[in-house]
Amino acid sequence: MRLWTVQHRAVLVSLETDDELAGDWARLSIPSYRPAYEEMVAEMARRGLDCRGRPPVWAWPGPDTRDNTVAVTAEALLCPQTDEEFARYVVLDLDVPDDMAMLSSYGRWNDFMEAVLLGGGPAIMDWTIGQEEIAGVQACLPCLPAEYVLGARPLEPFDWAKEEAENS
Repeated sequence: MRLWTVQHRAVLVSLETDDELAGDWARLSIPSYRPAYEEMVAEMARRGLDCRGRPPVWAWPGPDTRDNTVAVTAEALLCPQTDEEFARYVVLDLDVPDDMAMLSSYGRWNDFMEAVLLGGGPAIMDWTIGQEEIAGVQACLPCLPAEYVLGARPLEPFDWAKEEAENS
């Protein structure tokens, strides 16, 4: 299946030297997310995807379209503001065997994360994916072997001119 992911530029070195990108709890950008991520790892294990005790690698369905669709998602997740912040990241276009990625609802995942982090309700994840997922679908991989990477490019900001041209 075709997927794309946005990663820190340093992963290009990991992919070259280690031949894979693997999650690392020490590099978790927000440590309080760990309990929710551990539940993702547990569900992946139940489905036969072994993260080897590490957090998964997140990706999004579809090829890297090099258009504003990728930019909108990447900007919502990372919130880069300056050229220097955009330059920290690369978009990787992936071709992953179907049995090496677990798909789930991104909207339900956010609800689950909120319950884990803020309380206010049971922290139970509904792993189903509805016919019309408004908030999209996410993909998690136990690791990202270099052989799955079709290409890499710098993350580019949302292009307002391109958007206006496409909508006129």
